[in-house]
Amino acid sequence: MSTLATTRQTLRANTLTERFLAALPLATVYVWLCGLYAVETWQRVTPWLFTDELEFTQLARSIAATGHAAERGQRHSPDSLYNYLTAAIWQIHSVSTAYAGIKYLDVLLMACVVFPTYFLARTLVGRTAALFAAAGAGAIPAMAYTSYIVEETVAYPYAALCFFLIAKAFLVRTGSRWWKAGAIIASLIAPLVRTQLLMVPLTLVFALLFMWWSSDRARAWRSTWSRGDWIGAIALVLGAVFLVSAVLSHQSTEFHIVSRVYKHRILIEGDWAAGCLAIGIGVLPFMGGLAALFRAQGEERSHELRVFRSVALAAILTFGFYTGFKAAYLSAVFATRVEERNLIYIAPLLFVGTALVFSRRRISLVGLALAGAYTLYLVGYALYHVTQYPYQMGVQLYSDALGFAILQQGNRFLSWTPGFVRWLLVAIALGGILVLLAPRILRRRQKLVGIVFAVAAAAVVGWNVTGELAAATGTKSVAAQAATTLHHPFGWVDTATHLRPTLYMGEAEVDQNPEWLLEFWNRSIARVSSPDGSVLGPGPSGSPNTKPNGVIYWQNDPNAPTPQYAYAVEDLPCIDFVGDPVAKHPYRAGGRIQTWQLVRLSSPNRLQSECSGIYADGWTGAADSTYFRFSGAPGWLRVVYSRNDWGYKSGPTPVRIVLHEVVTRDQEPALGPAIRRIESSVNSTQTKVAWIRVPAGTFAVHVAVARKVIPNNWNHEGDRRRLGVELTYRYFRTKPSR
Repeated sequence: MSTLATTRQTLRANTLTERFLAALPLATVYVWLCGLYAVETWQRVTPWLFTDELEFTQLARSIAATGHAAERGQRHSPDSLYNYLTAAIWQIHSVSTAYAGIKYLDVLLMACVVFPTYFLARTLVGRTAALFAAAGAGAIPAMAYTSYIVEETVAYPYAALCFFLIAKAFLVRTGSRWWKAGAIIASLIAPLVRTQLLMVPLTLVFALLFMWWSSDRARAWRSTWSRGDWIGAIALVLGAVFLVSAVLSHQSTEFHIVSRVYKHRILIEGDWAAGCLAIGIGVLPFMGGLAALFRAQGEERSHELRVFRSVALAAILTFGFYTGFKAAYLSAVFATRVEERNLIYIAPLLFVGTALVFSRRRISLVGLALAGAYTLYLVGYALYHVTQYPYQMGVQLYSDALGFAILQQGNRFLSWTPGFVRWLLVAIALGGILVLLAPRILRRRQKLVGIVFAVAAAAVVGWNVTGELAAATGTKSVAAQAATTLHHPFGWVDTATHLRPTLYMGEAEVDQNPEWLLEFWNRSIARVSSPDGSVLGPGPSGSPNTKPNGVIYWQNDPNAPTPQYAYAVEDLPCIDFVGDPVAKHPYRAGGRIQTWQLVRLSSPNRLQSECSGIYADGWTGAADSTYFRFSGAPGWLRVVYSRNDWGYKSGPTPVRIVLHEVVTRDQEPALGPAIRRIESSVNSTQTKVAWIRVPAGTFAVHVAVARKVIPNNWNHEGDRRRLGVELTYRYFRTKPSR
């Protein structure tokens, strides 16, 4: 072999070795993070973030089975490419195995955020600083979503990838058309990954505008503007904003509601989300990332810096507006929430900005002053006065804002109070400002500045890992509680039915978590319903129509063909189908152990009896209670009513029990003429029994309680239900002798 060939082989080997060694630190970060999150995922025994996880499960299972997305058999848009990704895993027969596979896939995917973050940072800083940015972005508390079945596991790293591609499209001169094509294609695909990533194409557009605005040509053009030109330009921008707002208000009900009535909430609730993100990532990166958007004194103009600032500013504005807008809309139609979950996508950019400050040891004093003041306002005031609880420390885990997790676990295990946390966060923010000012404070001791930044970087990453562990611990704890709600074996319905179509029928379900868990762990549950409409989505859950003989049907025409189910899960004691009992399963609801019964249904599917108005803990509510029976021989109905568990002396209350004929109104059974009345009363120490002679066929019994009680008025523990009596019904063919 010639000397030249030998030299080429040696150089090639050296190059491969150098590339491997260069990639090893980043790969090590990825592997360690995956290992940590895999252990956390293994410890989360069941989903509990309903309805999100159940909705994505339904869509993915439907895609796996039929190739089309559906919720409870009803066609639905697939919502996200994530559901197609997980559909392949739902081909696995075992629910527990498929669930584990999806969680581990989520770990591998979400941890990939370290790669685009590192490569974006490398356009500005060296390897060490870029590794800090990558590790920080891969360790934020929101990484606890790796054990959830949610879109964030794909959307978070994909957004970081898009930011990197957009930046490269502006940076690369030679062969830039490929980077530009990649940025455009990735941005157009982004909304298919998650709807919120519609902000990615907008980020691309705004970044392009900011690049043009900061260009030499635009700067030269603006230098010729007079004061009137500036006023005119501002007027044009405001006019464009008002025009876009008017068009969107006309086209979108959501935008109209928020922009016309609740626009102030965009800022307020957007600040809550920003404050939670700041806490979760350690406060300092939030300030450093925002301050990096400002040009430092004496800083040389750089194309790389201009690109990063254009992309970062565009992303922060678009995702910040979306987060505030969504939170404001939810507060109007659902509940007031802290929506940090929608703002986590800017975290990689904040870490890259902080890495830039650490690496170049230069920061804008104006930018730091603004970022520091804003951060102090967020952590010291806005989140202390947030609705419900300061810093949401009154809950075990806030699923939409995992940045609070470290404070919640501090309250749980270290007895942290909101007042202590307030001053702790203010101190951290002030300390972070001093750290960022270190190059100026220690101007002649640059080695010491490096040590300060290294310690600060380690502390920030440590804070993020601790916050993520806190969020994962909370998730694990909630999942363990959910597991005790459902009881093992989780897949008892699938085992008994061999995946044949099964109907779930519930009644008076104030807490739907048991049903959601049952539906997740049992694929055979094909339809979910309730006569009183208390069982809700995701997916259709309407009540069935009922014929006078108890036959149920699911369309308006009682004579048209209707879906039939092989089995039904009855929510005892109020739901009773005609059929053969197959199995029973305990679950926890209303503070008690309740029972589901699996029945092999007759054809056509037919109810034998149903009752309404009884909560899971056995108490009747504000609307009282009604019992319907659709078939059977003459017999006796035993009605047991009590206030013996009330515990407070509230005096006797009148109780009226009325036997009715049954009529049909709006394709539903209803109370007809009265046949017999029983006037009674019960006090807080009594349990009474009424025996009612009932006719053959259909009849109804209505139990009304005159003076109801509200527990919160007596014990101040928050139960604001209006309660009547503890009530049970039972039908007998013959009256028992005892």
